[in-house]
Amino acid sequence: MWTDIRPAVEMPRLFERGGDVISFAGGLPDLDVLPLDTISQQLSRLVRLGGRLALQYTTPHVAKALVPAITDLMAREGSTATAEQLVPTGGSQMGLMALGLGIGVPGETVLCQTPAYPGAAAAFRTAGLTLHPAPEDTDGLDPAGLRETVPRLRAAGRTVRMLYCNPTFQNPTGATLSVPRRHELLAAARELDLLVIEDNPYGLLSFDGATTTALHALDPERVVYLGTFSKVFAPGLRCGWIAAPGELAAALRRTTEVMALSPSALAQAALAAFHTRAGWTDLIDAYRTSYRERCGLMADALEAELGTDGPWQWRRPDGGFYIWLRHRDGVDTSGFAGAAAGHGVSFVPGGHFGIDGEHADGLRLCFSHVPKKRIAEGVSRLARALETPVGTLEGAAL
Repeated sequence: MWTDIRPAVEMPRLFERGGDVISFAGGLPDLDVLPLDTISQQLSRLVRLGGRLALQYTTPHVAKALVPAITDLMAREGSTATAEQLVPTGGSQMGLMALGLGIGVPGETVLCQTPAYPGAAAAFRTAGLTLHPAPEDTDGLDPAGLRETVPRLRAAGRTVRMLYCNPTFQNPTGATLSVPRRHELLAAARELDLLVIEDNPYGLLSFDGATTTALHALDPERVVYLGTFSKVFAPGLRCGWIAAPGELAAALRRTTEVMALSPSALAQAALAAFHTRAGWTDLIDAYRTSYRERCGLMADALEAELGTDGPWQWRRPDGGFYIWLRHRDGVDTSGFAGAAAGHGVSFVPGGHFGIDGEHADGLRLCFSHVPKKRIAEGVSRLARALETPVGTLEGAAL
């Protein structure tokens, strides 16, 4: 979603410094780890030998050759799915839109884990749905809070059927919901008859190679799973999938067919060919190594520049792309974006991840795509910007 990856200040102001901007704003993967020569050879062979099929329209199904590549990824977090339960998408953003249009009913309420991925909020709102923050406590999504919130909303006349969450290395906080809490959450969802939407772009990107059991693995009839190749391969192919129970899968397949007519046969074939010849392990390990190094550099620099007892608080994530800073005194971070631009660094203010103005005291830093040699310098620039007296800050820069 463009609101998630554009710079945190307007482009003309960034280029006043001659383009010498270190961006912590965009959630982009590190494509330096891709074996481009191998991929180039595979694509060339694919087009040469099967181009008339790979470049043609296809049906709104996951290609048979791609199913093992998807089930391999899902199995690493304990999930299984049949071909009929898989719906092809142009990435999980399209999957979110398909869910809003294919399952949601305009006017109904979706409970949303916050701070939330802005693309999810935009997709649901575009589909005519209303968002309400899902209750949380210090351990994440709160089952007890759900048991209070859902009946209250329904008593007020609101239809509540879905809960959206990003439970593993969440965007933007980097937090992961524990397995015991996942079981508790699903128990509450069953009691309340809630469909859980599990958005899982980062689940395999732990720094130590460990994985957390997916919600879908614990209750595949209650959970609709959104997967994508954008973070474990590359976003340029625009290829992902939805795993859903049979009847929902059929409805979502009809919706995606209206949205895109057909998935990209070329993208599906390219991914299938790569998996057949190389598997996923080496590539995922290379991504993990890259992000572990970058995260460590950023966290070390934050500790050195901002300290641990000042106005800013954060925690080191165990995986994913992001570090989430919060101001202890609740200052709106959008005012710091202009100051950051003046120092040649960008970030995404926390208000972009709220549903109704909440989380404005946070800011998201992305380490996944920043050259390692520039991370410490970028944090130094950020620290100088964050030292700007609050009373002198301009209004929101976005």
